[in-house]
Amino acid sequence: MNIYQIRDRRSLERIEADLLSPFAAKSADGGATRLSPEEEHPYRTSFQRDRDRIIHSRAFRRLKHKRQVFLITYGDHYRTRLTHTVEVSQLSRTMAKALGLNEDLAEAIGLGHDLGHTPFGHIGEVALDRILQGKDTLEGTVDIGDVGGFKHNYQSVRIVDLNEKKYDFDGLNLSAAVREGILKHTSLRRGQINFPDFRTDGLFYDLDHATTLEGQIVAICDEIAQRTHDLEDGIRAGYVTLAQVRRLPIIRLVEQTCDIEVGRLDDDFVYRNRLVRKLVNFLVTDVLQQTIRTMKAFYAQAKRYSHFDARLVWFSDAIDPLQEELDRFIMAEIIARAAEKRSDDAAMATIRSLFRHYYTYPNLLPVYRLEKCTTSAQRRVIYSGEHDHPEMKAALTQNPLFPRAISDYVAGMTDHFAERAMVELSHLSPTELAQQRADIETVGL
Repeated sequence: MNIYQIRDRRSLERIEADLLSPFAAKSADGGATRLSPEEEHPYRTSFQRDRDRIIHSRAFRRLKHKRQVFLITYGDHYRTRLTHTVEVSQLSRTMAKALGLNEDLAEAIGLGHDLGHTPFGHIGEVALDRILQGKDTLEGTVDIGDVGGFKHNYQSVRIVDLNEKKYDFDGLNLSAAVREGILKHTSLRRGQINFPDFRTDGLFYDLDHATTLEGQIVAICDEIAQRTHDLEDGIRAGYVTLAQVRRLPIIRLVEQTCDIEVGRLDDDFVYRNRLVRKLVNFLVTDVLQQTIRTMKAFYAQAKRYSHFDARLVWFSDAIDPLQEELDRFIMAEIIARAAEKRSDDAAMATIRSLFRHYYTYPNLLPVYRLEKCTTSAQRRVIYSGEHDHPEMKAALTQNPLFPRAISDYVAGMTDHFAERAMVELSHLSPTELAQQRADIETVGL
C-alpha cells in the first residue's frame, strides 16, 4: 500500500477482515443496520463513526457532572459518571484487542453505555422508576398510572435513538450492534419496562445478552470497573480500612498471585494503588482466559461465529463467587454508607419535586421536549401561561408521552443543574417560573 495514500473505509474494512478473529463483529456490516439509511463515510468505519457521534453528543458531555458513587463536590479524585465511562471504555478496548475482536465497536458501546443515567446516581433512577410506574403519586399531585417505568440502559438507547438533536434524523442513528451493546450492558426488564417510541430493531430483544462478544465485553468491564474503582474510592474516603479489605479472599488471592509485598504496608498510598492495579489486571486476565475456553466450547457445539445466543464472556467458576463476595462487601461497607452520608433522601426529594413542578407547569419545559406529545396549537396554549386551562391539562395528563417528556428532561440533568433548578422552582412564582423557561431552553438539555 502507498504510504502516502489515505486509508479509506474500505481498506480499513479489509484490514479487519484479514486480522480480526472470526468471532469479531465487522464494521462493514454495521452501516446497513442504522434505523435511518445513510451514506457511508469515506475514511471512517461505521463503528468509528458511532463512537465519534457519542463523544460529540451533549448527553456524553453532561456525564462529567453526574455522580457515580460519591458526590462530585466530595473531592477531585473521586470517580464521576464520565470517568467511570472512560475506564469502562479503556478496559473494553484492552479486552477486545486481546481476543482479536473489534476494538472500535467495544469502545463505542463503552462510551455510550451510561448516557441515560440520571442525576444523583442510582437514587435518581429509583425515583423516576417509581413515578413512571405509578407507585409514587407525589402526595397525590401526579396520577399518571404505570407508563412504563425507568431504567438507565433503556434511557441510554432512547437518547441515541430519539433525544439527541444534531442531525437531520432523530438521535444519533447508531448501528444496531452499538445500540444492542448499550441496552444489554446491564439486565433487561422485559414486561416491566415499556418505553414509548422504543425501537427494538436489531436489538435481539428476546435474548438477555448481547449477540456480539464486544457487547458482552462491555457488560463485564462495567462490572470490573465498578468493583475496582468503588473499592479504591471507598478506601480513599475512609469508609473501609486496608485491614478490612485484606481479609477478603479475593484480595488475599491477588496478593499471593501478583506477589504484592505486604511489608510495604507502611506506605498505604503505594499499597492501595498497587492493589487496585493488580486487582483490575487479575479480573481482566481471568475473564480473558475463561472466555477463550467458553468460545471453544461454544463453537464446537454450535459451529458458528456470529449471533451468540449465550453468555460467553464472564468470570471463571473459581473467581465468580469471589468477585460476588467483593461486590457484596462494597455494597454494604461503601455504597450504603456513602448513601447515608450524602443524603439520598435529599436527592430523592429533588427529583420528585422537579417532576411535580414540570407536571404542574408544563410551560417550564423546553419546546423540543413537548414536540412529541403535543400539537403546535396545544403548545401555543401551554406557552401562553394559561396553567389552569382545563382542556389542555386533561389532554396532557391522559397522554403517556407527557410524563415521559418530563422524565427525559429530568434524567438528562447534571447534579448541579438539578440542584439549581430546584432552588429556582422553590422560590419563584408561576409567573416568574414562566419567565425562566427561555433560560432553561437555552441550556438545551
